[in-house]
Amino acid sequence: MRRAWLVLAREWRDSFASPLAYVLIAVFVLVQAGLFYFIGYPIGPVPMPGLWDGGQASLLTLFTWLPLSLALVVPAVTMGLWAEERRAGTEELMLTYPLQSWEWVLGKFLAAWSVVFFAVVLVTLPLAWTVAGLGPLDWSTVGLGLLGSAGLVAAYTALAMCASALTSEQLVAFLIASLVLGSLWLLRMLVGYAPAGLAGWLEAASPQAHFLDTAARGVWVTADAVYFLGLAVMGLFWNTVILERRRLQ
Repeated sequence: MRRAWLVLAREWRDSFASPLAYVLIAVFVLVQAGLFYFIGYPIGPVPMPGLWDGGQASLLTLFTWLPLSLALVVPAVTMGLWAEERRAGTEELMLTYPLQSWEWVLGKFLAAWSVVFFAVVLVTLPLAWTVAGLGPLDWSTVGLGLLGSAGLVAAYTALAMCASALTSEQLVAFLIASLVLGSLWLLRMLVGYAPAGLAGWLEAASPQAHFLDTAARGVWVTADAVYFLGLAVMGLFWNTVILERRRLQ
């Protein structure tokens, strides 16, 4: 485990060695704030107004955007984790180090997860303080929303890393991961059009159902934590399998 932390430190250093991470975080924060204040959430049967139009002391609109926004942000963060190593020819050298495949995977995962979740916290807390200044804000809802966001980011990050492990092109990795995560987001949109038997499966597989109906509204449900943990473990497992097969070639 200690060596996984060394990988985490290495990835953090590399992430912030270029302006890309700063630009990505800044764009994410500004876009999310703009959507929260002025646009609201116009998607779906029950649109939500922006803060200035709705006048409600709640961060629900912000949290409602996260499953879709993170489907683009997470692939942008993870696309180079493995693809750039392969493109630059450093992967073969990396695999000769005295680290297990799972330690590389876990270290890179923790680095990417922490960068994305840091961006989520960076946009959530200032908006929460602003809303609290305008009306009574339930801070327990904010805390549970962030906790649910941590699970959502973990699941997305683990799955997106698999896309990066499959190719040496960052753009291809980004497109594959965005397609996979975007498809997960779309599942709930299809529930109303699916047969009754299939609709239940689509609802259960949708990350929105495990985040927007519970944690985003200040409700803790253990089954949701198990869902996100399961997706994260599955993504990390397949990532390790892909890396281990490449090590043995």
